[in-house]
Amino acid sequence: MRLRRWTPLTYLFPNRYVDRDPFWAEFDFEQWSESTYEWTEDPWNGFRDFAQRPAETVSRGTGDCEDYSLVAASWMVAQGREGTGIAFCWEPSRPWPTHVIAFEDGRVYSSGNITEGTLDDWIADSKYLFALKRRVG
Repeated sequence: MRLRRWTPLTYLFPNRYVDRDPFWAEFDFEQWSESTYEWTEDPWNGFRDFAQRPAETVSRGTGDCEDYSLVAASWMVAQGREGTGIAFCWEPSRPWPTHVIAFEDGRVYSSGNITEGTLDDWIADSKYLFALKRRVG
């Protein structure tokens, strides 16, 4: 068991999980999102979910929401994007978060989809009630 990769820790300490390798400055994140990345859902209950390292997600070409969010955040930090962060999203009927996204000023990154607009706009147009967000830098 990889306790250091436990998904809730990515919210508590997001800067520990963002990869700062120079690779991300040259990485074509948008092309990878559109043509290579395959979202795969694993059972989420907040207790058994573990995040991959961003380089693992790219190498495998697959991952779930927090894996994609960590790749997006690693790329955004390397690009110097303003307002970079991750957010844990809640559905109205659940007492725990069921989705993790990355965001910046004017864009949201969610499991392979890049959406123009603010995080608040994205939440308003989604099935989620609210999101707890953390800045990454």
